[in-house]
Amino acid sequence: MQNKFFSQTNTIINPKGKWYFGIEIGYNKVSSFMDSNSKKYFPLQAGIGAEYYFSRHWSLSSRIKYYETGVSFYKPGYSSSGGFLNLDSDPYYGTFNGAVVSIPIDIKWEFRIYKNLGGIIKIGPNYNFETKSKYYNYSPNLTTDYPKQYAGINSGYGLNYFLNKKLALYLDFEYFTGASKGYSDSFIGENHYFTNNTFTNFGIKYNFKN
Repeated sequence: MQNKFFSQTNTIINPKGKWYFGIEIGYNKVSSFMDSNSKKYFPLQAGIGAEYYFSRHWSLSSRIKYYETGVSFYKPGYSSSGGFLNLDSDPYYGTFNGAVVSIPIDIKWEFRIYKNLGGIIKIGPNYNFETKSKYYNYSPNLTTDYPKQYAGINSGYGLNYFLNKKLALYLDFEYFTGASKGYSDSFIGENHYFTNNTFTNFGIKYNFKN
């Protein structure tokens, strides 16, 4: 039974009109941390999801992912010596550590590379629910009253391989942009600091119908 489940086929798989359900796990890099704060999160993430192929090369997918995130920033203040322009600026700094349950929805283009091996390009929005929100050492001129629910955007690329008509494996890389957790003033307006995560996903998906 196990050999049948993982058996490979030489037939070119056409997944059009089929649903696949799967799980994924992988590495999580919080790219919005300064180096000194990069050890303050759990470097693994995981998710479950469903994908529907509405054509041979196009699909829609939705997942539920859990991961830790954060952001840290520092902009020093400065003072002018007076004159016609007042260039005084307060310092801006802070560190945010959080955990998120995210629901990304992607449209995906899957182009054939060789037989049942395909390339992946995907993009879409996500909606996020913070399950942990910790703010450390924020400058007095900044608030820590940020929403615990917010929308973001994600994109990615990778590889997908159909072992047979029911089972596929994939490896992809994703970039998630979340919420602003602080800002600093500049000559052209406010410079916001967003949570950013880069994921490496190893996944398996399965079609339950015959």
